[in-house]
Amino acid sequence: MVFGSREVLTGVSLQHNPGEQLVLLGRNGCGKTTLLRVIQGEQQVESGNVERARGLDIARVEQRLQVAPETPILTFCLQAFGPLLEVEAAIARLERQPGEAAAARLHELHEQIEKLDGFRARARAQAMLQGLGIGLDLHHRPIGSLSGGERTRTALARALLSPATLLLLDEPTNHLDLVGVEYLAQVLAQRPGALLLVTHDRDLIERVGGEILELHGGRIERYPRGYSRYRREREARRAQARKAWELQRAEIARQEEFIRRNIAGQNTRQAQARQKLLDKLQRLPAPEPDLPPVRLRWPNLVRSGDRVMDVEELTVGWSKPLLRGVSFVLRRGERLAVVGRNGAGKTTLLHTLAGRLPALAGQIRFGAGVVPGWYDQENAEVPAGLSVLQVLLEARPDWTPAEGRAWGGRFGFSGEAADADTATLSGGERARLALARLLALGPNLMILDEPTNHLDMVTCDVLEQALAEYPGGVVLVSHDRHLVERVASRVLLLDGERVLPLNRVEEAFVQLGLASPPGPAEEGVKGPRRSAVEEERRKLKRDAARARQRADAYAVELHAAESRLRDIDSLLCEREVYSDRERARGLAAEAEALRAGLDEQFERWSTAEEDAATLERALAELAGQDQ
Repeated sequence: MVFGSREVLTGVSLQHNPGEQLVLLGRNGCGKTTLLRVIQGEQQVESGNVERARGLDIARVEQRLQVAPETPILTFCLQAFGPLLEVEAAIARLERQPGEAAAARLHELHEQIEKLDGFRARARAQAMLQGLGIGLDLHHRPIGSLSGGERTRTALARALLSPATLLLLDEPTNHLDLVGVEYLAQVLAQRPGALLLVTHDRDLIERVGGEILELHGGRIERYPRGYSRYRREREARRAQARKAWELQRAEIARQEEFIRRNIAGQNTRQAQARQKLLDKLQRLPAPEPDLPPVRLRWPNLVRSGDRVMDVEELTVGWSKPLLRGVSFVLRRGERLAVVGRNGAGKTTLLHTLAGRLPALAGQIRFGAGVVPGWYDQENAEVPAGLSVLQVLLEARPDWTPAEGRAWGGRFGFSGEAADADTATLSGGERARLALARLLALGPNLMILDEPTNHLDMVTCDVLEQALAEYPGGVVLVSHDRHLVERVASRVLLLDGERVLPLNRVEEAFVQLGLASPPGPAEEGVKGPRRSAVEEERRKLKRDAARARQRADAYAVELHAAESRLRDIDSLLCEREVYSDRERARGLAAEAEALRAGLDEQFERWSTAEEDAATLERALAELAGQDQ
């Protein structure tokens, strides 16, 4: 597949088996969405073949809903159950008709309803919509009246309800809140059928538990399940491929030097023979280099006063109040995460703080020297019809084109990429450009609405680290639990009509039902918020302890199985045992079952041991940095 001068997919080969759950990863712009369109049949390939199983039914979240705008939300979701609505209408008509023929037909239709799971369909659709943040009060609203985020969540609900044999999901968490992401993970874990998931959410990757596909250099590489294991094996494969290529290149150079020196001398025959061997040699391709990670480095910021933002008794809303009595003080260096369920008013509050929406009541006061910057999850600040370079120079008219190109290069827009039209950018590339534009303005207060939407995992990692080190003030909304845990120093919880300022992220997760309340020993320990490094050390220590405990438990199970096998082998050598055919047969069957499970037990223990060792090394490295 080629777009303009850019080759996206090259010789991609993939076999997706029935019921198999796969996760597709790759850098922004590498062709993940394009591959999903090819699989569904929306995009035609220029070469190669796409073979689909007979009767394959594919469900995917529609980007543009092919439905009349007056269609109620619930009706749209019920269309996932095939002809259910038509069958229900036919039943309603036949119930008014007398006679045996009508009764027989009604019986057939009721059987069809049962096959379609129609008796549970409405309850399932309502539960799915509510789990994804579409409340009961909206279920009979027309599709055309929904916001962009509500339409996306409605389309996601319909795709999840579909009995399709293959489900394609492209960044399904982008318009969900933290609670919605948790619900999605539960649904995917229980859903039968095959799944191909594109996501930047590492927690969701772990919960889905499928094998990982990486789209790199236009080709697909397959890795075992588990994100941390994928990262380790990926680095090992890269190193092995580079070493093999370098060794072959060195050997080719040595042979070519021999041929050059001897082709016209006494060893002509040897030189000719070696040349024939070289001509037949299958040359290893040069390893495809990884795209350089985005380099988020804060420009020299104007230092603001200690109090960056004072909010007093703020009331926000579009046509009517949505939140009342919002009050907080944001100081320099603090990072405030606004969390709550979909519809709680998070984005509305951020629009008001950023001056995009007037407050209905209350006051917002900025401190001395504050330069606010705004990041919109829809990337509305990235205009169409301009090149990447033009967008940056429009934001910073004092820059020369060379300075604009240098800045764009730090965000992955080097060379020709700086001249690309914004209309040709992928969602992740637009997000990176929006970040580049924002940081070029040098704000010392950043108001960020879902900053990880559409970004690849490498860029998400860089952004997390950069935000943890940001010297100014931050107010952010994010569905990315990992980002909130690593970055936020304080939390503002929107829970119905309550606005609760909290000092710890864990308290907000407990309130939202995403974590268990602390035990008696932890209650009352409400110390000040730890620094990002302290939080990382604490999380690493906890994760390492859990991983070690898990590995040790698997080791005990493995040792017990091996010990029992040895005991059985010894018993079967005893005369009184092998003379008792019934007992011997039972022991042999037990031994066979144990041997059948040993490989799986060993693999489970080996993986857990690797994970524990990796976490323990990371913890030791962090401790070494403090010395």
